[in-house]
Amino acid sequence: LLVDDVLFSGRTIRAAMNELFDYGRPASISLVVLADRGGRQLPICAQHVGAKVEVPEGQWLRLKRETSGKLVLALEADRAA
Repeated sequence: LLVDDVLFSGRTIRAAMNELFDYGRPASISLVVLADRGGRQLPICAQHVGAKVEVPEGQWLRLKRETSGKLVLALEADRAA
């Protein structure tokens, strides 16, 4: 079971899978992500997704904690823009 916060290009998941293969050949790998924002560079998909979020060009996805303690996903303007 691999868990990631945001699935974007798929490169982080690929790196984690490479590390798993260093220890042997797993029978299966399931991927769980908090948010899937699309934009894949590799053919990787999650079996369990908390939220699918379309992130417009020039924005990024941020996980924030409200004063009540609740976690929320928020779109923010790109810092470089």
